Amino acid sequence: MNTFVTTSCTGHGHPEVTITFVEPPIVPHGERLLLGYLENAVAKGTRFEPGQTLGLGGHLLRFKQRADGTLGLEEPVPAPKETWIEAVDRTVREVTFQRWVNESFDLELAFPPVRASVMVSRCSEDADAVVLTRVDAGDTAKSWSGWSLSCTQDHDHGERFTLPLLALSALRPTLVPFLALPMGSVVVATSGPAHVFLDGKELSPKPGSYLQVLNERASKRRSSPPGA
Repeated sequence: MNTFVTTSCTGHGHPEVTITFVEPPIVPHGERLLLGYLENAVAKGTRFEPGQTLGLGGHLLRFKQRADGTLGLEEPVPAPKETWIEAVDRTVREVTFQRWVNESFDLELAFPPVRASVMVSRCSEDADAVVLTRVDAGDTAKSWSGWSLSCTQDHDHGERFTLPLLALSALRPTLVPFLALPMGSVVVATSGPAHVFLDGKELSPKPGSYLQVLNERASKRRSSPPGA
């Protein structure tokens, strides 16, 4: 376990907050992003209590009372029955990847609402290649992210059902980095490079960017002979 603690909250009459990573943060000193946010919020008068939730980039965290007198942060685990653990690994990892994908195209972040859902076609459940499409969710924006998932085949995609984005994180984790792309985005995800379109135009990731590097690796894997 890797634990980090705020240092300025007690100066504002507020308990310090402990954040826990099961694994080291994916970015060196990446914990500072969350610690700084909490310290700034407390300095401006925000008060956090055990049981209170915190939305972070479309993700949900929950405060808990720790035995050492500080507040801890829990995140939900992708599972059939909702379970919370005192850790922030998945939340910080997914928010970081989403930021990197958007930076690959110089796009502003458009995080989905906390606990929103994705509309899933049955045909996409076992498909190797899928299409992720985002539209304006309109009046349903609080419950639906605007994202829909289908296979790449040109056919009637049939019955659709809603799936929490948290569940998508478990079933298709490779799609999660794209979930902060703006309305009008389409992502074609295959075993090779991912293709991103915005308003009907394919976007090219910047040289050296996160997605450009990922796509290069995917292309090499696909072109390598078996067992290479």
